[in-house]
Amino acid sequence: MSVAPRTMTVVALCTLTAAGLAACSGGGGSSSSDAFKGMSADRIAEKGVAATKSADSLRVRGRMSGQGKATDLDFAVDGSGACTGRLTAKDARADIVQAGKAIYLKGNAAYWKSAAKAQPGADAGKTARAFQGHWVKVPAQDSSVQSICNKQAFMAGMDQDKSERKNMTRRGTVKVGGQDAAVLRNKTGNGETNTLYVATHGKPYILKAVQSGGSTPSSVVFSDYDKQVKATPPPAGEVVDPKKLTASAS
Repeated sequence: MSVAPRTMTVVALCTLTAAGLAACSGGGGSSSSDAFKGMSADRIAEKGVAATKSADSLRVRGRMSGQGKATDLDFAVDGSGACTGRLTAKDARADIVQAGKAIYLKGNAAYWKSAAKAQPGADAGKTARAFQGHWVKVPAQDSSVQSICNKQAFMAGMDQDKSERKNMTRRGTVKVGGQDAAVLRNKTGNGETNTLYVATHGKPYILKAVQSGGSTPSSVVFSDYDKQVKATPPPAGEVVDPKKLTASAS
């Protein structure tokens, strides 16, 4: 196998996140103490996005789908370089830890096998046996990998298509994670329905975002706003040199 370590880590993560980048429903009237009383749905959505972007930290949990694949994610990330999380797609799983500028990744056999299949000439079986269960330090030049634990990049991607929060209508108030949330919804020209759940008390954080009816359905819950993210690097003895692993899998 002649796959460079940098390429391998990028492809592996892209394999799991091919989708791109919860349980509350129903209607109901607005609370009498609703901070959004009299405010348009688009304005509420705007305030929700702004508050979420400005949060010191948050946890993201949910499922994203695309190209017939579903990826489950569970991440806690802050704006100062701390991040812990897991990505899962079918049997493939990868854990990621970022402490400061260093990012470490550990995937199971299915994860690395899936990554190797995307590389011409790679032996999927050997790659999986060599890499599985090991923590690998991600090279600093891997910008695509670095952005996974970058809070600002994640939020920018979330709000990349601003049409998803335009022409919204309010559909009452429901509970999300024990908090009252305004339900905002719109439909796009390609048949997608976007729903945002924005906290009506305290800071107007987005508590949940759902996209349905299109080719990339997703349901993501946001929580643990402004809570400390504890990210501890794996012990040095458990971190391996990806160049050596690549050589052993050749």
